[in-house]
Parts: sequence; structure tokens; C-alpha cells
Amino acid sequence: MKIIKRTESPFREAPGGMVLVATQVGGQPAQFPPIEFTHGDQPVEVVELGPVGSLYSFTIVHPGKEKQPYGLAMVDFEPGVRAFGRLLYDAEPPAIGARLRVVPFALPDGTPDYAFQE
Repeated sequence: MKIIKRTESPFREAPGGMVLVATQVGGQPAQFPPIEFTHGDQPVEVVELGPVGSLYSFTIVHPGKEKQPYGLAMVDFEPGVRAFGRLLYDAEPPAIGARLRVVPFALPDGTPDYAFQE
């Protein structure tokens, strides 16, 4: 049996904007983050999520006096996949149910990543 490791990024630019990349193996529901390892004979479909989803839940993290608070969110996408990521907002976080876009984001070390923003 051959095991295959997925090496593609879990996000990418698409014509309508940035999307997340979920995977669907066989008849199972799509999932994000994508499945990292599959058996070589398993059919794997790539499913694009976004570029817009609906805010399911969020929290604001307060890391201490020296650092700025930041948001983390769970966002629902068609076809019924919930994704977790950084929430970008200005003065007030968005309301539950708000429509959020997947946007480019850089981690503190410069690594490209994604975030959610109204």
C-alpha cells in the first residue's frame, strides 16, 4: 500500500478572491484543514472554500500587557465545512453571522497564511 503526503498549501488565490482548500476522500464529507496523508488508491477531491463564509464563533485573545489582543474565529463555508483561523477587525469584532472573506495574512516570522475579515 502506498502512502501519499499532501504538500500543497491549504489556501490559494482564485479568480473571485482567496480560498481555503479542503479535501474530500471517497464519499466522506469535505474537511479543512485538508487531509495530509492518503493511501495511494484513495480518490481525493480538492474542494475550494470561500472566498466568503459566515462567522460561526470567535474569541479575542489578550496575550498580556505588552502585546495587542487578536481574534480567532470559526467560519462556516459551503459545502458545510467549518474552518478555524485568525480574525482581523478594526475597532469592534464582527457580529455572529457576519459574512467574512478569506484574506492573505503573514505570521510574525513572515510565513504566508490566511485570515478572515469582514
